[in-house]
Amino acid sequence: MLDNLHIRLFQTDWVTISPTWWNVKKLQRNYWRYYFNPIEGAVLEVEDLNHTGVFEKYPLKARQPYFIPAGVHFNSTIQVDIPHFFIHFDVIGIPSPAMRTLFNAPICLPRSERLVQTTWEVAQAVHTNKQLDKELDLYMQCQIKVVIYEGLALYLHSLPAEQLEHPLQLAIALKPVLPAIQYIDSNLEKPLLNRDLAQLCQMNEDYFIRRFKECVGQSPGSYIRDQRVKHAAQGLLFTENSLEQIATNSGFGSRFYFAKVFKEATGYSPAAYRKTSRV
Repeated sequence: MLDNLHIRLFQTDWVTISPTWWNVKKLQRNYWRYYFNPIEGAVLEVEDLNHTGVFEKYPLKARQPYFIPAGVHFNSTIQVDIPHFFIHFDVIGIPSPAMRTLFNAPICLPRSERLVQTTWEVAQAVHTNKQLDKELDLYMQCQIKVVIYEGLALYLHSLPAEQLEHPLQLAIALKPVLPAIQYIDSNLEKPLLNRDLAQLCQMNEDYFIRRFKECVGQSPGSYIRDQRVKHAAQGLLFTENSLEQIATNSGFGSRFYFAKVFKEATGYSPAAYRKTSRV
């Protein structure tokens, strides 16, 4: 399942968050967050897994690393200004059904002085580069990925075997349609036809559509749409590409079709989504 696991970095920064900026309701993003605050005061209010509108308070402890996986619904609140280090990224290579099972809530990472020290050093280096108006070099990008990989390793190692069994079984169940999933995820900008995806899996088209839905829990068309929306959302937040470029890069036929599908999926127009908070 993890043979192709890698990290895609979007943004990292050391900032001071204030109540006017960080008190945000109903956040949900198609990217991961890594949070590390040197002092207490920040609180997440996390929605239950059934998305019923019930939120549980989740205070962020001082000098404690956290993951907030993609897709988690939460509010963020603080009462006073707080120093805040964050990394925005995506985890690539774990099939979506397994990902949703393994990572569906904020993760307070197991205590590791080595991870805390590395995070602190990276945060200070990011802050220094920002003051000097310097881009992060390849060494720093690797150090940031070290933080993420070590955090993932600590979390997965802490899980009991029975908790890992279900996502592993889901990943195994995906094997018949995995060539199609991998092709879709790597070629969103191209036309993706069921007959071509079926050929990759050595199936006829009708059987492929039925098998895909059994394995993934949604039709090929629905999965493709979701992945394109996710890709477009990341492009809106982390690039300066035009809406036309993002629509093309994500496989939407036109800017107008892109806007229609994106709003149906997220509740925002692409332009409005681009202006939303990136806490």
